[in-house]
Amino acid sequence: MKSSLLSLAMCLLLLVGKAQRTSEPELKEFEAFWKKFYTALVKKDIQGVSGFIDFPLVVKKSLTDTAVQTINKDQFANFFNDYLELPAKEEFANKYNLLRARKLLSEDDKSMVSDDAATIEDFEFQKVDGKWKLVYVYMLAQ
Repeated sequence: MKSSLLSLAMCLLLLVGKAQRTSEPELKEFEAFWKKFYTALVKKDIQGVSGFIDFPLVVKKSLTDTAVQTINKDQFANFFNDYLELPAKEEFANKYNLLRARKLLSEDDKSMVSDDAATIEDFEFQKVDGKWKLVYVYMLAQ
């Protein structure tokens, strides 16, 4: 009985995973968006990055706290600079260096893209009025 339930649960997970996979045109659209977003990000172009955000930007700063902070357009420059200087994982000194290494989306990144939402590193993107926008950031030091 237990193994039958486990098998059923695994089948459902596989079906849900396949159902949520993005279509090829949507994936290509997100990849084109990512290239533009990435270019503005690595240039530290605050105005450029701001153009890809649906303000107010929602920011989560703690895993243990459910509270979030909202960042409006006027606050974004300070937030952006602080975020890029946060310590990062592995061999990267900070988030900026980590993101610079993400020019192309990996297969894992692509698996996190659906037709109307995507998660890349600490960023959550959604389609807003038919355009990709950054809507949520996890501002957690590694």
